[in-house]
Amino acid sequence: MAIKVGDKVRVRSIRDRGQEEVSALVGKEGVVLARRVVDGSGIGYILEFPDRSRHWFFESEVEEVDSNPTQEKAR
Repeated sequence: MAIKVGDKVRVRSIRDRGQEEVSALVGKEGVVLARRVVDGSGIGYILEFPDRSRHWFFESEVEEVDSNPTQEKAR
């Protein structure tokens, strides 16, 4: 399923760990504000986090958070 604007995602990794502020976001959840074409063909996302900070990530660095987890039916 494709990630869309408004979806909640989790940062799963960072390609360039050079920036301590951004590296600290691994494992954190944010909301997709916008999609951007990067490197001519790849997709990137601008995310907003609960502290209202905004950072962009490559598609491979984020994963969608299941906002409607299925509940097991009682047996």
